[in-house]
Amino acid sequence: MLHVCTHRNRALYARQLEQMHRQRYELFVRTRGWNLKVRDGGEYDEGDDERAVYLLALDEAGGCFSSIRVRPADDFSMVIDNMPHHVAGDAKALREDRGLWEMARWVNIGADPAAGQEIRIGLVEYLLGRGASQCLALPDASMMGYALRTGWRLRALGAPLPYPEGGTAVAVSLPITPAEAEHLRALTGRRDPFLMEIDPDAPWARLPLTSIEQAFAEAAGLADSVDALAQRADAALRRLDLGRVA
Repeated sequence: MLHVCTHRNRALYARQLEQMHRQRYELFVRTRGWNLKVRDGGEYDEGDDERAVYLLALDEAGGCFSSIRVRPADDFSMVIDNMPHHVAGDAKALREDRGLWEMARWVNIGADPAAGQEIRIGLVEYLLGRGASQCLALPDASMMGYALRTGWRLRALGAPLPYPEGGTAVAVSLPITPAEAEHLRALTGRRDPFLMEIDPDAPWARLPLTSIEQAFAEAAGLADSVDALAQRADAALRRLDLGRVA
């Protein structure tokens, strides 16, 4: 399952977010040598604010092992504001599209294929629900190749250019359309719903994340839509005999 972590339910994921930022530090700062901001052992940037949404994959112990950040790009964008020279033409003109979002900081510890599939599909389906039309990114050459091989139909916005840490990156746009979601579903054979967003006001919201995910996963086998998934998971969680649900 892929957890949707927003500003509204972020308090439920304090441990997982701390792990995510530390993993970003290990990958991008220590391993790749990028000159990024580090705080309390984790990597943070301007996009890690209340508008950021994190898609998180958790292991059986509830730890985060895969993540990506998505965010509206109308007020801040790594591509538009920090690396505009990677875009051919006027980078700021991209903001004329009111459905513009941006993705950044993809981490997948162990390169788990199922988690990779869920992030590729889940990102498109989540952004569809938010009214997005395209999603910017600035992958390096190796990540660009991986994304293309695994199904994302990215459109280059400029030529590949070097960045200060010694690599090469290219600004791209991913279309956010129902056709793109169906393309990824067909390519992977995944038909199961796996996006889960916990309502922090639900009576079961303080249960262990692993218990909540299990209920969502069980409900996913019976659900044919996201709404049905949420309804079945809610019913399953209310039946849990853990002494903390009315």
